[in-house]
Amino acid sequence: MESEFVDDLIHHAEEALALYSISEPAIEYIRHNENMTFKVTDTSDGKQYLLRIHKPATAGLFGIQHTLEGLQSEMYLLQGLSQKNLRVQKPSVNRAGQFVSEYTANEFGSCYATLLEWIEGSTLTLQEDNIGQIVFALGEKLADLHHFSRESALPALTRPVYDAARIDRAIEELRYGIEASLYSQEHYEIIKEVLEYVKGQLRDLDTQQEWGLIHADVQLGNVIITNEGPCYIDFGLFGYGYYLFDLGSASSILPSELRQTLLLGYASRSTFTFDQVRYIEGLIFMDIFISYLFFIHDPDRNGWIKEDAAKVCDTLCRDFLAGKEVYYSF
Repeated sequence: MESEFVDDLIHHAEEALALYSISEPAIEYIRHNENMTFKVTDTSDGKQYLLRIHKPATAGLFGIQHTLEGLQSEMYLLQGLSQKNLRVQKPSVNRAGQFVSEYTANEFGSCYATLLEWIEGSTLTLQEDNIGQIVFALGEKLADLHHFSRESALPALTRPVYDAARIDRAIEELRYGIEASLYSQEHYEIIKEVLEYVKGQLRDLDTQQEWGLIHADVQLGNVIITNEGPCYIDFGLFGYGYYLFDLGSASSILPSELRQTLLLGYASRSTFTFDQVRYIEGLIFMDIFISYLFFIHDPDRNGWIKEDAAKVCDTLCRDFLAGKEVYYSF
């Protein structure tokens, strides 16, 4: 059954690739999460690409980033970053000269597809021999991304917004976790108290010019180690938010002993100071609880939330609300 499922998806990829000038594609299925993704090799010239078909695996993953305007905005950002010599997956145009392909598929109906440059390398594992250098460079790369946002005259882009209003919506949406027995009323009240506190932190950050375009989804699978060093991929959730949100996401994937190295790398190219760590802690909580919403309504994918919420609420949240430092404890 699994083989038949993959064959069906590859057939669907062939439908999408017919819109592009790739004469002899070899297609390898990667995964289906927020998108269906495939590695594509043009056997006529050896060039490699990432094909994304924008059909999320679960409704909670769908958002403005999957609309035509949202995808066009993502392609605009990737072009801009690549023109500034920041290593990203550059988009490729279809036969009509467009970066976003809109078409009707036999099985899935109306679809959007995008084709990006494939960046050769290995996914970050944290077991690399030079991991300290890699992590420092990751801090530098985040600073470069945020510098691009600060210094570029960009049009208004149609992308997710990670602000106080997003927290308000999250607080309401997270009530469902009680009904689904993913956490107790007591834990929900703790989550709510933390998020209300974080809203106050965001008001402080609003006075510090800490707002702009962020990656918003830094995780191990979205960091590729190349011969030229690490680079970030998958800007599928990028949007408007607080720059320290990215530092929070990046910190949370690292062991505690490497987190200061990340911050030092960032500070080497930014105005960051270590008294902002308290804000990073709050934004990590924001990131954690928003991530619950991607899966909370999907009984086949939400089981992990129960254990995670208990751990986060019983220790980290309580310590944070008590004023204790938790940055190195996530």
